Amino acid sequence: MPRKALFTKEEMVEKALDLVRQKGIDALTARELGAALGSSSRPIFTLYNNMEEVNADVKKAAQQLFSDYVADVNDYTPAFKEFGLRLVRFAREEQNLFNLLFFHKDADVSNEIHPKAMECLDVICSDYGISKEQAIKLFGQLWVFVCGLALLSSKDPTFYFDELVSEMISLQFVSTLSFLKSGKPLVSPTPHLRSENEKETSIIEYLEKQQ
Repeated sequence: MPRKALFTKEEMVEKALDLVRQKGIDALTARELGAALGSSSRPIFTLYNNMEEVNADVKKAAQQLFSDYVADVNDYTPAFKEFGLRLVRFAREEQNLFNLLFFHKDADVSNEIHPKAMECLDVICSDYGISKEQAIKLFGQLWVFVCGLALLSSKDPTFYFDELVSEMISLQFVSTLSFLKSGKPLVSPTPHLRSENEKETSIIEYLEKQQ
């Protein structure tokens, strides 16, 4: 007769998720999880074949937690800015879960844009009177920028406070949107080794080429 499980899968995943929140995904071992459950590691393997299966369920739980965290961003305007603020705040408050979801070597979504963020595309088109192509360019620029802010915030939570992050996202959004709506071609010089008599192009000269 099979041994009766002392814990449900839900209870085990909840403890495992708490362990990852406190110590990071690398701390999720059979011994550590057993200790968190107040037992040996034996009960784990009455429900799971191995720790890889535990890790997979913990990642799903972390993904759901983040999805719940940003679930209503499209009720706000501007929607993408609200998403960006929450992403940075999540990185600051849940550093280990943020790293698991976005930057861990085994992260399933490390190179993908979150579905909730993608929903902001149509909102951007209608709110700012730009084409889908322009919205995609704007969105792509902002996604990289916001992810960078979130990563920096996870490393230095005290510096990247909400007011500063809000100002930085707005500046990036407005400057990129203004350029895209101007219809001007982007001047993008390729870095090259400067010759002996060549002068550094000043920022003023560079901006004048954009006129």
